[in-house]
Amino acid sequence: MTSTFVIDGVPRRLATTATSKGEAGHVDLRVGTHNSTLAGLTDALSTAITTALQAGAPPTAFVDAFRRTRYVPAGATGDPHVPHATSLGDYLAQRLHHNHPDGPERP
Repeated sequence: MTSTFVIDGVPRRLATTATSKGEAGHVDLRVGTHNSTLAGLTDALSTAITTALQAGAPPTAFVDAFRRTRYVPAGATGDPHVPHATSLGDYLAQRLHHNHPDGPERP
């Protein structure tokens, strides 16, 4: 499932794929311009999350870790399922929870 969103006027993209069992299996967060520090860091974060998911970590582990983190960019996202995020990590957590709600509902 691919979601596009905008924070601070810059378009961004988050793609998640599921395993044959419907569990989260891959995360691809694209932010910033190619070869920028931010793009590299979000690519590394995506790789780390994907590796952990494939090793059996539940998506809720990332939802719990990243939800309500606060740093810029933050604000309205243009995503009807995640209308506001306090950071890129918060957006990622909310979207993971929306796409793969395998745990208790989080406020």
